[in-house]
Amino acid sequence: MPLPLRAHGWRGGAIFRAAPSLVSQAMAIDPSKETPNHTRQLHPKWHYHFLGIGGVGMSALAEILHGRGIRVSGSDSNGGAAMDALAGRGIAVSVGHSAEALADADVVVYSSAVGKGNPIWRTVEGLGLPRLHRAELLGALAAGKRTLAVTGTHGKTTTTAALGHLLARCGADPTVLVGGHVPQLEGRNWREGEGSWLVCEADESDASFLHLSPEAVLLTNVEADHLDFHGSLDKMEAAFSAFLDRIPKNGLLVYCLDDPGSRRLGSPQRGRPDVRVVSYGFSGEADFGVEVTEMRHGGGRVTFRDEGGERSLEVSLIGRHNALNLCGAYAMGRSLGLPEAALLDAIADFRGVSRRQQFVGVLKLGDGDSLSIHDDYAHHPTEIRATLEAFLAIYGPQLTVVFQPHLYSRTARFAREFAEALRPASRIYLTEVYGAREEPPPGVSSELIAGHLRDHPRAALLADWREVAGRIRGGEVPPGILLTMGAGDITELGPWLMGELA
Repeated sequence: MPLPLRAHGWRGGAIFRAAPSLVSQAMAIDPSKETPNHTRQLHPKWHYHFLGIGGVGMSALAEILHGRGIRVSGSDSNGGAAMDALAGRGIAVSVGHSAEALADADVVVYSSAVGKGNPIWRTVEGLGLPRLHRAELLGALAAGKRTLAVTGTHGKTTTTAALGHLLARCGADPTVLVGGHVPQLEGRNWREGEGSWLVCEADESDASFLHLSPEAVLLTNVEADHLDFHGSLDKMEAAFSAFLDRIPKNGLLVYCLDDPGSRRLGSPQRGRPDVRVVSYGFSGEADFGVEVTEMRHGGGRVTFRDEGGERSLEVSLIGRHNALNLCGAYAMGRSLGLPEAALLDAIADFRGVSRRQQFVGVLKLGDGDSLSIHDDYAHHPTEIRATLEAFLAIYGPQLTVVFQPHLYSRTARFAREFAEALRPASRIYLTEVYGAREEPPPGVSSELIAGHLRDHPRAALLADWREVAGRIRGGEVPPGILLTMGAGDITELGPWLMGELA
């Protein structure tokens, strides 16, 4: 039986059932101190200060609170477009964390991006300010809503954006929080609707998804990542399993049957008689199947199949991984009882998310030649392989990739895998690691990846994307496709080239 769109007796969003041992690991500051229950509820007259407000997840929460008339401010270690946008909407923001910014705050909202060693925590402690992890705040926003949570190692943002778009187009008027900027949300990473559903990403990186109590979960895949927090794949899977166990009576799980990790964790949930479990994937055994029948520049054609037959439609996203993302969103929509025709129309209309295979522009090189610039958020070997597979299939072999590794811990763990994932590109530029919240440990740098690419005829290790830009200005890069990849500031290379050289 599909879950009805109308509200029923059980309400998602409560945040007080979290497994204590795993949730305590997610707290960046003094895990022994639990956030007081009264802090976990939204207080309209409180002043919420966000540490790391420029982050894509944090900015969405800040904007929703601001839109509700709640006083919001924030600080971040870096400026940029996100900070400018927040300031433009009337939110007080500052570059750098300071005591002055916290002067009249009632509570501090934080994420794992602000590490334990940051000096601002001494100020927070000294002022006696309560702390609220961003996932706890998300849980507070979800109170009274029916939460649809998308989780997994890869594909969360595209799938969440697609699912939110589907519900909106089907008239459900959902509240949506996405880990990326969505053109069909007017370039924002959020929307607040009047309907009963809240669609969000559930973050596994620090196990903070255990602060959520979703009514339905979409599990894309489970693969080793964020082992700097979890310690091992077994422990990471234990956190995922604990999250799935939080699906309540009469809840719903939609999981990818193709992915070994998702299948390993999702299949046992079929033993729960009070939870509906649905699978999707390329496998003929999936409840909702998908097949890519055509891929070309600007989109392709996919076929969905289920017990009701097959439906073929044009889509704007390329790659088998995106076909799975769309199929997962479709399977969830159908399982919720949304009308099939409206779902298919919405999927055909979905335009994706910024920084996911995003076209930046065409750079003229002279003599009639040009370089088509694209940008992608891929920062894990599996994501790189999937994106390169799609680009090579559509655009041909003349592919220059500029990859900026993200996090020293991930670079050390996957150096060989990164090299093998990048190898199919005709030309590879590696930049130094974007450390984000991490300090560089001895012996860990992009040289670890470069060492596995010494036999590649056109692979080079450079300091940063500005040095890559100099190579392009010098005519070293041939016509074809330039693809920038990574979760750091590598995204600035394409716009810089277009502004400087177009």
